[in-house]
Amino acid sequence: RRFLPPSPGNSGGERSKIAAAASFPPPPHQISKLRTAPSGRRASTMAADDPMNVDPAGDDESSADGEQIRVTFVLDPSVPSSDRSDLEVPPDPIAVPSSVRRRGLSAVINHLLDRKVPRDEGERGSDDEDDNEEDEDSEKLPAVPFDFLVGGRLLRTGVEATARREGLSLERAVEVRYFPASRAPQGGGEGETLPDWITALSYFGSSGGEGEGKGGGGWLCSGGADGSIRAYATSAEEGLSEAASVGAHSGPVKCVSGLFGGGRAGIVASGSLDHTLLTHVLDCGGSGKKLALHASYEGGHFSSVCSAVLARGEGGDGGGAVLASGDWDGGVCVWDVPSETGGASSGDVNDAEAVAKPSKKKKKSSKSGAFPSDFGGARVVRPKVSFRAHASNVSGIAYGHGGGGGSSSVNSNTLLTASWDHSVKVWDVSRQDCLLTLNGSRVVTAMGRCPDSDVVATAHPDCAVRLWDVRTGKKGAGGGAVSSSVSDTSLKPSHKSWVSAVQWSPRNPYILATTSHDGTVKTWDVRSSLPLHTVRAHPKGEKGLCLAFGDDGTIYSGGTDRRVKRFVC
Repeated sequence: RRFLPPSPGNSGGERSKIAAAASFPPPPHQISKLRTAPSGRRASTMAADDPMNVDPAGDDESSADGEQIRVTFVLDPSVPSSDRSDLEVPPDPIAVPSSVRRRGLSAVINHLLDRKVPRDEGERGSDDEDDNEEDEDSEKLPAVPFDFLVGGRLLRTGVEATARREGLSLERAVEVRYFPASRAPQGGGEGETLPDWITALSYFGSSGGEGEGKGGGGWLCSGGADGSIRAYATSAEEGLSEAASVGAHSGPVKCVSGLFGGGRAGIVASGSLDHTLLTHVLDCGGSGKKLALHASYEGGHFSSVCSAVLARGEGGDGGGAVLASGDWDGGVCVWDVPSETGGASSGDVNDAEAVAKPSKKKKKSSKSGAFPSDFGGARVVRPKVSFRAHASNVSGIAYGHGGGGGSSSVNSNTLLTASWDHSVKVWDVSRQDCLLTLNGSRVVTAMGRCPDSDVVATAHPDCAVRLWDVRTGKKGAGGGAVSSSVSDTSLKPSHKSWVSAVQWSPRNPYILATTSHDGTVKTWDVRSSLPLHTVRAHPKGEKGLCLAFGDDGTIYSGGTDRRVKRFVC
């Protein structure tokens, strides 16, 4: 690094024009004259030939502000090809102040794209200058806020400090990747007030949850503390509209999971404190939408069912659905889900008596009398696999990633589980063998898996969110699988209370959302330890209990205020 040499006749020294362009924010009358540094030259060598003095301090005490660093801007590969031509800038190295952060770099990118560059009120010049600049800006496209990656981490400090922390050499131009910043969640409507707390949410798309994004045309299912489950039709235009509801359980619902079943039907699984695990069929077509009891899953759990996940089997649409569930005592069961017309949906399970005769079991009576007295002749399913996975409540469960493209690619022979016993585990279902155990220091209250890998995020009562890379693939000396990349990374505690739910975006493998008993919803980019945005989802004093992420990036939140909240990102 070098200090800029003072220019003749100016004791305060002089910065290069690019330094002024990357200030916070750069005044338009300065950034309009920005120019790049040729490869192999430092910005300080340019400043001596620059007749314009743009040093805002104007004295020798600000010489540290003249430190420069060369950077090369590269558009991140995650930007869609349809937008790349409008957002790409020349790859030539340019010089910026070493302490510049994302706001200053975003101003530089907007200037290079010939877009408007916003400025603070304190940086405005005379009225005549303002009028001229406004006339020029009126013909430009609006500014686009950008985020930046240096060494794979989001830029949250000065560019030089970040480069040094990531071990990058400053002898060459530092590569800075940029992409449009994510929008802050905006309130997009809410459902009607329900009779009791909303304790569980699950979203499934009309195309089978493949994450393709259908303009918000999927289905949202909710479970309530009154034992009911509800289905909402979602759309970008109309928001939420309740389509069907049913009193499914005699106790509070602890978990729900939805899956598009093909044709016009969806399958909704729900587990409850009354020790029952049920599936209902949602008729997604026609005007008479309803939730009809499909099957009862018995003989596996003898305590509260606290977590459940539905997934498509190995054969895709023709492979049927599989269901995994966890209970309060640490038990895990795997079930084959019957088809809508009878029999089982995958494998030869009839011979194994996995599907039994209709149940005659009586349900516990409800105080309100709103629940059916029996299962109405529903099919009874016995567990395909049942084992003790943890010493305490299984608070999170997910199938492993299948290795294919899309968020719907799952490996139905691999289960990821998390528990109140402080551990996260990876299981081989067919062998009932634990492949990997990661022990933490706190109770795990919720878990979510990244849509395109076996990286999971866990929520905890200490206000923290932790990331675990549990991918297994290498073979050990004994032939068993060992971890090929295991890590425990904690995001900085930002919530003010118990973190109750965590969900990954089905569209972006770096983005996740959390909610907490503090009533807020936060979005995170896992390449930074700080949250991207925080919104007040529930009134002060109310708790956020559950989350769901739509295929179009919409976030849904439920809690003790008894309303489903919708946020558009």
